Amino acid sequence: MARPPNPRIRARLRDQAVDYVLAHGVADLALRPLAKVLKTNARMLVYHFGSREGLMREILMGARERENARIEAWFHAGGKPRTLPQFLRWYWKCWSAPRFRPGIRLIFELYALALRNPREYPGVLEDPIAYWQKLTKRAGIASEADDAEATLLLAATRGLLLDLCATGDRARVGRALETLAQFAEWRAASAK
Repeated sequence: MARPPNPRIRARLRDQAVDYVLAHGVADLALRPLAKVLKTNARMLVYHFGSREGLMREILMGARERENARIEAWFHAGGKPRTLPQFLRWYWKCWSAPRFRPGIRLIFELYALALRNPREYPGVLEDPIAYWQKLTKRAGIASEADDAEATLLLAATRGLLLDLCATGDRARVGRALETLAQFAEWRAASAK
């Protein structure tokens, strides 16, 4: 009977793989070169994750967990409730910084791969809208408007990030984000 994978080794490999993918992307990711960087071999990656697709799912979940923890920490910092417009401004400040460009590129790489083969990248296409629905509820937007508001905010922020990656024009795209945050302020005020 085969010995089960060691959870500590698996967790370490997953964290290292997340770091690597955030820095280098996934478009050309192959097990052997990744294994070499992680100081293991492709056979051990398959042993711990089942397949390349299994490893990709774990990398995606690891990156998502990191980002969710960062967002939750921001929402709970400062001792008083944070609003959706404040979140939009903070989110933009973080994601528009040059050091986050690899992460933004990774998001769009994963979207493209998931559009082509959604079963290999579960959650990539569906999870973002669920997250934005949670944010609009947190902001007190009426439940019947949640889907529309969440869809608008997701589409707008996704488009602004894509525009930033495509043009590098942080000032112009930042002004557009500020317009979105002002809309969110107006919407939050009108929902009360």
